[in-house]
Amino acid sequence: MFTRSAILGRLRLTLFLFIFISLTSLDGCGLSGNHYAQVDHALQAGRPGEGLAILEEQEGTYGSRSTVLYLMDKGMLQHLAGRYQESNVSLSKAEELSEALYTRRISAEAAAFLTTDNALPYEGEDFEKVMLNVFMAMNYVQLGLWDEALVEARKVDHKLTVMGDRNHGAMTYTKDPFARYLSGVLYEATGNLSEALVAYRLSFEAFEQSRKLYGTEVPDLLRKDLLRITEALGLLDEYESYRRMFPGVIWQPQAGTRGMAELVFVTYAGRAPLKRDLFIDVPFSPEALAVVLATKVGTRRSSGADSRAAESVLYGLTGHVIRLAVPKFVPRRTAVAGAEAVAGGGNSYYEARLATMEDITAIAVKDLDERVVRTTVKAVARAAWKYAAAEGVRRGIRSAVGKKEGGELAGAIAGALAHMVAIASEEADKRSWGTLPDRIELGRLWVPPGTYEVELRYTGGFGVLEKQVVRGVTVQEGQKRFITTRVME
Repeated sequence: MFTRSAILGRLRLTLFLFIFISLTSLDGCGLSGNHYAQVDHALQAGRPGEGLAILEEQEGTYGSRSTVLYLMDKGMLQHLAGRYQESNVSLSKAEELSEALYTRRISAEAAAFLTTDNALPYEGEDFEKVMLNVFMAMNYVQLGLWDEALVEARKVDHKLTVMGDRNHGAMTYTKDPFARYLSGVLYEATGNLSEALVAYRLSFEAFEQSRKLYGTEVPDLLRKDLLRITEALGLLDEYESYRRMFPGVIWQPQAGTRGMAELVFVTYAGRAPLKRDLFIDVPFSPEALAVVLATKVGTRRSSGADSRAAESVLYGLTGHVIRLAVPKFVPRRTAVAGAEAVAGGGNSYYEARLATMEDITAIAVKDLDERVVRTTVKAVARAAWKYAAAEGVRRGIRSAVGKKEGGELAGAIAGALAHMVAIASEEADKRSWGTLPDRIELGRLWVPPGTYEVELRYTGGFGVLEKQVVRGVTVQEGQKRFITTRVME
């Protein structure tokens, strides 16, 4: 038999652990929706520097557990603001910290199993870790540091291989078509056509995989490059093979680019997907089932916060419902269906269409879906522990107060409150790199040396959505000039 003091002691410990695990998600976990909206508004207005200032003012809202996320967002906005060296400092720090957190998480995984992922430092999704190198490569491109850009682009393949091994081959995102294609363009910039061809072959292979996994088609742009480079290198068998594979593709021979310069257009279109809670309510009594069904019907027109509050109260009073929360990506698809660039110089105009090179949303959604079993198992364990702790509170209060002194009622009230807290505090980790685009588009245009005014036109289902003009673009013979733009539509 336990004494009343012993029961109270055990009850205090149970309460402490229960409250700790229920409230560990209250630390800051990223920029608020309102502040992200302000950043988006600044980007929409073409003022990335203003968006960066908003972000830096709100650094404290990220909290100590989301430093990697803050550095990701900061690095992206610095990139868009043309502060390429500073962007690489931020993104490099994010990469280093992310790797350190991964190593630390592996050793602490068992201890952290019953806590919400919000209680753990955010190390980034696998695809986000890859995007760090993609955007560091783009920063080096803008700085004209081709070799450094190539190093970052090659890191992508290595990182994906390592991640595939870590996930025991269960990860389908193993090849990045954009990073491989960018490597080809950069090798061309250094005059190394043989290595460029290797990169384009690998990019073609990656696009074939992306077509099956994400619906990203192989762009004609890449087909033209394979024809152009194999013909230039005298690889006639491979060239003829591509001609048969790509009937109807019109391309310009390498000889036709002599004495020319090249404009390479990279557009970041739309907004990255955001994570939301996917709630799974599990009743285990007929009465609880009736309450869950009634609640879903009665609160479906309510706001999310109102619904959750009502459900927490009703499920808590029932005492026989377990709530699971797992993260789910909600796409924010761009309205841009096509993009073209027109470069005008004197009385001459040159035109190129942009093609989708990276569907970040599709990669993000599939990457998270592939981990649904692990996140669900963890959510089940967490919810079961909370339920057991709430029941422990109910029984502990009932025993401590005593049956004759109203212990049954006191236990019922305490248990209901504990179950309410357990339901209300159940929340998935919704942190994600929100300043990424939905898609990356790319186009190439050979032009005579000179100064150009470039107009980029973005079209949707009902015509032109937006136009952007870049003036004073000067290129010399043999030079490659990258022009990056951001469209939020």
